[in-house]
Amino acid sequence: MSVTGYVGMVNLQGLHVELLPPAAVHAGQPVSFSLRVFNAKRHVSSFLLLCSSGGNSVPLGHLRPAASSELPLELIFEGRGRRRIDTVRVSSPFPVNFFVRSCRLRVDCAFLLYPRLLPCSPSEGGDSRGRHQAERRRNGRGNDGEVEQIVEYSGRESLRQIHWKLSARSDALKVKQYLSALNDPLLIDLERLPGNLEERLSRAAWLVCHWVQGRPVGLRLGGEVVPPLAGQRQKHHLLTALALYGKTDQSDLKGAISSSN
Repeated sequence: MSVTGYVGMVNLQGLHVELLPPAAVHAGQPVSFSLRVFNAKRHVSSFLLLCSSGGNSVPLGHLRPAASSELPLELIFEGRGRRRIDTVRVSSPFPVNFFVRSCRLRVDCAFLLYPRLLPCSPSEGGDSRGRHQAERRRNGRGNDGEVEQIVEYSGRESLRQIHWKLSARSDALKVKQYLSALNDPLLIDLERLPGNLEERLSRAAWLVCHWVQGRPVGLRLGGEVVPPLAGQRQKHHLLTALALYGKTDQSDLKGAISSSN
């Protein structure tokens, strides 16, 4: 028992873990975090490891000396706002499965938990063109938003759209086409969506995810307005504003809104 106890203790020594969140984490949805396990021991492998966090776990059968392994760890969270995971539990029955030894390894995993996605049905005020209790407004600008593609200059584009670096390498002028020029803008008004505050935030988050890639989407939160734009950056700004809305530290919310303006 002394020998197996010592071997089991050494098996868990020298391990380091890193937990990396995905690009987007929504409440109520299982998401896959990236768990990296590193064995700092120079000559001894680690066996039969089980890494756990948030009620879920992932096994790792063998980790060679001075080697690392990356594993998917599926987690699910409730609520919204800023979250942090401080430790990951690592356990093992090695070497003879009489006792399970475990330790908690520190990680620094901070992420923003976006609101739960709650679809908007036509009965909640939407129509086939995607208004969904949101205020639509026309915007004639076609020279802002996220770049969708680079094409040759046709003579109709403004000088602001010319991609000068690519044009200098080519025989023809190259211009940038933006997502915001493709469809009419959509301005989501939180107060016009049905339900309590959390339900309205969840519906607004669904509208953002559903429309922002194909059309400019903006957001009205009380007296603050995020102007409509399209693309992944705008999606992050809008979901950040929704995740932090009504939280204690309003400076984070104002920062998310001002970065979009």
